[in-house]
Amino acid sequence: MKNQRNPIIRKASEGRLYKLGANDKTEVLFKADGSEVDHQYAITEWWIDQGGPGPDPHLHVENDELIYVLAGPVSILIGEEWKEHQKGSLVIVPAGIQHTFVNNSEQRIGVLNILLDAAYEAMMPQITKLFASR
Repeated sequence: MKNQRNPIIRKASEGRLYKLGANDKTEVLFKADGSEVDHQYAITEWWIDQGGPGPDPHLHVENDELIYVLAGPVSILIGEEWKEHQKGSLVIVPAGIQHTFVNNSEQRIGVLNILLDAAYEAMMPQITKLFASR
């Protein structure tokens, strides 16, 4: 039997916010992560202003990632191919496949990001440093 957890309720702008990039043009809002969900998943909202950086291309060795477009268009890299996705689009990236997303538009974009069987908020101090010069 899994550990009994309390319900998690986060309103629209609630969560733990990290501002990234030299001009804080990228925001990551952690809705659920870590011990509060027994490290089974991480749920974040990424909001990127025009010219704001997205994550570097990367892959997860053991974790699938779901990217749901909240506001677009969002340019998403899967493997070696970039495609533009509109609001309401869902992209599922299996473990082991390189991916990232960026804002190539003139508006603010947003994605709901779900990383399965993992937690990554503990890495945010390192990630914040990586984004500092971008």
